[in-house]
Amino acid sequence: MASKELRVEPLVAEIPRLIDWLEAGCAAEGLAEDATLQIALAVEEAVSNVVNHAFAGLPPPYLIIVRLDITSQLVAVEIVDNGHPFDPTTAPDPDVSVSLEGRSPGGLGIHLIRGMMDRIRYRRDDDNNILRLEQVRR
Repeated sequence: MASKELRVEPLVAEIPRLIDWLEAGCAAEGLAEDATLQIALAVEEAVSNVVNHAFAGLPPPYLIIVRLDITSQLVAVEIVDNGHPFDPTTAPDPDVSVSLEGRSPGGLGIHLIRGMMDRIRYRRDDDNNILRLEQVRR
């Protein structure tokens, strides 16, 4: 089992470094390119949400840690942050039948994550959000 961890500053500019690290970790474990792309998109969206929303009105220090665990059967990514509590597993599905012009902003990122990952779990532990994204290796 490969297990890696990366600390990310709460800046949009950090996301390319995170995705490069994630893709390298997946490639080193022989993960298929399409699976790696799906995981990278889901992680990018989740971390972007943390960077853009989790710390509003909170004093530093801010914490974002991404953990990557890959086994022969499963790829799991945990995103840990010390921002405001937010459980994306309870967010309602967006109404995708509404045109973009008629739609309220937000909600599509979580919808994308749900479509890319096999399982999404959330827990709050010691004032930290812990979002676990899992994809079964095929």
